[in-house]
Amino acid sequence: MKLTTLYLVLFLFCISCVSQDQKDKEQIKETVFKYWESVKDNDLQSYNSLIYDSENYPGVTASELFFLNKHYNEINSKKDLLKNIKIKDTTDIFIPSVKMKYVQYIIVKENDPDNLKKDLIITLMFYKSSGLNKIYNPVVLENHIGWDK
Repeated sequence: MKLTTLYLVLFLFCISCVSQDQKDKEQIKETVFKYWESVKDNDLQSYNSLIYDSENYPGVTASELFFLNKHYNEINSKKDLLKNIKIKDTTDIFIPSVKMKYVQYIIVKENDPDNLKKDLIITLMFYKSSGLNKIYNPVVLENHIGWDK
């Protein structure tokens, strides 16, 4: 009887973990969807509402929104941004107990026969402690300087 109860409790615990993980992924997908909608609409207020602590980084968020909006059609044509939401897990190298999730897009610059342009990398980081409805790091772009030339 005790063993059956233990198995039942363990089973229910596993189901709740899977259920919570699924809820977390749905929240991240919803946030990513809202993020790309705000980029497409060039809506800085909406964009900033999705970035954790954005009021401390007004220049960063405005410049990244400007770049992403300017290149939205090109980026979205290469990667359907709303259909390619793949959520991955990561941990902090210095503090392994800090677990984060991220969604990353890598866009190859075409028409660059000499391969002088690096791939554009867009990384949306999520940290559960700050809320999965916010992108944790305001800097989402990598290799964007000169990418559009």
